[in-house]
Amino acid sequence: MQSQSEKQTDKGLDLKKFPGAIVEQVVIPVPGEIFSVLGKLGEQDWGSEVAIPKRKVSSDRVVLALVFGCAVAEGFVAVEAEDKQAIQDTGRKVLRLADTLGLQDAVLPHSQSIIDSARISDWNAVRRGFDQTQATVKRTMEKMRDEDIADLVSLGGWLRGTRALTRLIAESYSSDRSELLNQPDLASHFQKVIAAMKPEIRDQADVKAIHAGLAEIQSVMLDGQGEISEGAVSRIGEVCDKLLERFYFDKAEDEKS
Repeated sequence: MQSQSEKQTDKGLDLKKFPGAIVEQVVIPVPGEIFSVLGKLGEQDWGSEVAIPKRKVSSDRVVLALVFGCAVAEGFVAVEAEDKQAIQDTGRKVLRLADTLGLQDAVLPHSQSIIDSARISDWNAVRRGFDQTQATVKRTMEKMRDEDIADLVSLGGWLRGTRALTRLIAESYSSDRSELLNQPDLASHFQKVIAAMKPEIRDQADVKAIHAGLAEIQSVMLDGQGEISEGAVSRIGEVCDKLLERFYFDKAEDEKS
């Protein structure tokens, strides 16, 4: 019987080759590549997953960082949907958030590249722009010794991306697709990251809720002993929804869906 790390789908998805950064032996996948790989598993209705919230963003840097990560992930969803207007809107939103975080100069070139590339339907360039945006923000925050905020950017992006994946996987469930969600080590890593944050950040209500939600997500992943069932996919999505409603999604729009 193959181990989890040795599994490969019948369509050539080798999880050992997932791009990403290795932190304490945990692979943190690059959001854009996750979406691209899922796209290769079959046609998906990405357009239905694009959701650019209109709610006013808090001035709290913790919330701003989480929303920034979500916005970058939103950009990847819009790219997969090839929605030019959504990409341009998201690019502008990313720039506004970066400005509020004091990072406009660092992000401006990427944001403009995203908008310009979307106009000419250069989807690969748009993906690179969003990847570079997240990497630049994380690198800049780390240089400023603000690692906790940088980690929150990653957390926000992971939650938004995971929510989109659960919706699309549930629409046409298969064990191959669900394997993309089999990330208990990553959920554990993020829990440790939160536990190591400064108390004033770790004890913020949204961060505490995310920590508890990650524990629940990890438990669901482990319950399947390496297999993510259709019910587990739905439960993971529900937890992500509940967390994202705290600081990202427009609740009124969610209630109509």
